[in-house]
Amino acid sequence: MQILTFNHHESYLTSLAKTGFTFDVVTKRGSLDLSWNVRSRPVPENFRVVEFDDAIKKRLRSGVYDVVICHTIKNLIWMWFYFKPRYVFVAHIPLFRHSPVAMVKSNFKKLTWMTFKATHDASFFAVSHFKQQSWNEKGECAVLAPGDFPALEISDDPSNVLIVCNNLAERGEELGLAMIKRLQKHAPIYCVGNNPNIAFNIEPRNFAHFQELLTGFRIYLYTIRMPHGDGYNTAMLEAMKMGMAIVTVENPTSPIVHGVNGLVGRDEQELLDHIHHLRREPDFARRLGEAAKETVKARFSEEAFVNTWRRVIQANDAF
Repeated sequence: MQILTFNHHESYLTSLAKTGFTFDVVTKRGSLDLSWNVRSRPVPENFRVVEFDDAIKKRLRSGVYDVVICHTIKNLIWMWFYFKPRYVFVAHIPLFRHSPVAMVKSNFKKLTWMTFKATHDASFFAVSHFKQQSWNEKGECAVLAPGDFPALEISDDPSNVLIVCNNLAERGEELGLAMIKRLQKHAPIYCVGNNPNIAFNIEPRNFAHFQELLTGFRIYLYTIRMPHGDGYNTAMLEAMKMGMAIVTVENPTSPIVHGVNGLVGRDEQELLDHIHHLRREPDFARRLGEAAKETVKARFSEEAFVNTWRRVIQANDAF
């Protein structure tokens, strides 16, 4: 089985590698640099990083690739004139309709996908039910299981608060940047990732340093509201799996139940109150973190994710 995909989400692709297939992963197309961020994840052994050059184009035209997995509308446009592979389009981002500009962008994305689907052997894959509903598409859906950091023991000191993300400034509205900045004035909140324009960011030197940074936190803050996204992402699930206490803004798809496996705030003041409460009560933070671990184990199965993707990759026909 020959598979081609594009590097847009290292943690997602790392989980995809657990299917056991061999992947060619495009990390450069012309002047566009999609280099693998080794500070986030090491490159899996069954991945071969490639440039989208004449050799790859020839393989596409000659039918060498059985499946091409696309993660963005831009990926679909790049593949427009290659008809031999079977395609899977992964909807990582919902279609937004909360403003006229968002509706125009979403309509363009939907039209592009519908046209591609009509002219290629292509199927739809959603990373959450919310995202699938926003696209109003049939197809498979599998929630990403968080990665493993088996050797990590997180701090018992709940003094500092963690956020993990990249491009926070550029994705400000989506990720709740304005809220984070206001909260950061009253609590020691730090962001870990690639965020050169964020003053309270810590950029890891490599993957080992990234893991080391995570161990210094007991509290994780999540600030994505509807309609901008689900009540969880990969980073939050990984924090839960490590046993961090989660403080999250209210979101109907959140796995957090207030007071059971984390704390939920309806507004900034409640979020701040929850953070201060956990900083004062380390035992309570620890109990919430242990409950969060159990939630991940019960609801976000790596086996289900891998089996769904194996079925999709091995399918003979598009959905």
